[in-house]
Amino acid sequence: MKVCDICESKPAKYKCPVCGRYVCEDDFDFNKGVCKVCSETMCEICGKYPSIGYCMICGRNGCEDCLIQVTPVSYVCKECIRQGRYRLETWQSIS
Repeated sequence: MKVCDICESKPAKYKCPVCGRYVCEDDFDFNKGVCKVCSETMCEICGKYPSIGYCMICGRNGCEDCLIQVTPVSYVCKECIRQGRYRLETWQSIS
């Protein structure tokens, strides 16, 4: 019998569709249908994909679909750009 890849003590009953971990009931997020690790690192904007960084304006974790890289180490979410809180052409925050 497989043991949970997260707690390493309880029997694994579920396989996470995102990362492939085998996890027990305690380490599975039933609302999102993924393991607790993936649940905590999912995009806070769309909730569909793992995050790659955070928006430097609103601070939310975002995925490749929801963030735009504005410098080698900085991202802004498309929502903040749409709401006018950041202008891509000037690369400056206007909050």
